Amino acid sequence: MNSLPQELIDTVIDDLPLPSLFSSSLFAQQWRRRSQQRALERIKFLSEAQVDCWCTDFPQDPKGIASYVHVAQFRDIDFWDDPETFGRALKSLCSLTMLDVSRTEIPDELPGQISRGGLGKGITVLHLLRSSCTLATMMSAILSFPNLKVLRIVDPEVGSEGPLQFHRIALRRAPLDSLELRGDVGGIGKALAESGFTFRRLILDVDHSGMEQLNMPSSETLVKLTLYGV
Repeated sequence: MNSLPQELIDTVIDDLPLPSLFSSSLFAQQWRRRSQQRALERIKFLSEAQVDCWCTDFPQDPKGIASYVHVAQFRDIDFWDDPETFGRALKSLCSLTMLDVSRTEIPDELPGQISRGGLGKGITVLHLLRSSCTLATMMSAILSFPNLKVLRIVDPEVGSEGPLQFHRIALRRAPLDSLELRGDVGGIGKALAESGFTFRRLILDVDHSGMEQLNMPSSETLVKLTLYGV
């Protein structure tokens, strides 16, 4: 096996089904890194305890196992006993390109952690599905990621509050490639408009009020508009 070029080994590993990657990582030293990279490309957290264990076992290391993760999903974490845990996980996951937060609380502390630590610079895709927080926290979190290309928001559970005040952590320098809003997102649409978001492709599945609160971009910017249930 030592005589095979690494490029050929990597090609073989890339064609293996996911259940075989554990075995291939133990097959030979040359097979380990690529097998681990594929096996850990996506990771799903279903409880705060899982997130806490990950942060303890895999601290931030640009060349370590945590750097293999490109897609992270946080699911069904209704409440964080330690609000700092979410931010610590993002700090550990230094190679993330996609963040999926579903039915999970976004702590008020998260935007500040992101801005202070310079986290999430590689994240280009953000999905927020039935995530719970205040509107200000959600907008601050979205604005914290400076290189977003795709933003999807579905039925956000945003708490009511006074006038919208959020931290303008990052200014939009370029239009999103795709913005998708579904469900009851009227407040989010208005907040995105006030923060200057523009987009090339818009997907809406909202009522009329949600669409009216979202400023439509110029014809030079908008490439495709898809409307559902309007």
